Amino acid sequence: MLFPNLSQTWNIIILIILILVAVYLLILITNLVFVFSFGKMMRRDNRGIRVALSAKLDILVKSKEIIEANGIKISEKTAHSLKYLDSEDFLEVQKDEFVQAHEELNEAEKEVSNILYSSRKLSGNDEVELLKSLLKDINDSLRTSVMAYNADVLGYNYWVRFGPCLFIFLMFKVKLKKTI
Repeated sequence: MLFPNLSQTWNIIILIILILVAVYLLILITNLVFVFSFGKMMRRDNRGIRVALSAKLDILVKSKEIIEANGIKISEKTAHSLKYLDSEDFLEVQKDEFVQAHEELNEAEKEVSNILYSSRKLSGNDEVELLKSLLKDINDSLRTSVMAYNADVLGYNYWVRFGPCLFIFLMFKVKLKKTI
């Protein structure tokens, strides 16, 4: 007999292959768990961002009403933005409509905040002070939600690009997310 331990050698090779396959499957399962977990956290953070932006819009609309009631003019662009923006514009962070609505809201906030903080007519008004305080709190909340969302996007993208499992995500055409 030329190779007396050939069956033992094949058993060892098969055992090693099975161990490697089991390790790969464990890595794949772990990867999928992380991708789905980060996706779930991003959806949660997206809701927080949507709520904060909707609240900010409401505060800015109320501020605009108070500003105009005191005889102070607001630019047509800001008035138009505050009139036509609504909470539906902030549904999905990854869409172009969100980016455009967010930019419009930020521009409107700059002008309204400038008026609220610099107008002598509005200084000392309790309602204006409340709106300034609410706007500050909403901006803090929004910053927190955006930071959490961006951290989750980075984690999601890392696990989607994770080397040993990358081909699966490429096969299913999973796209990387963008930070905001």
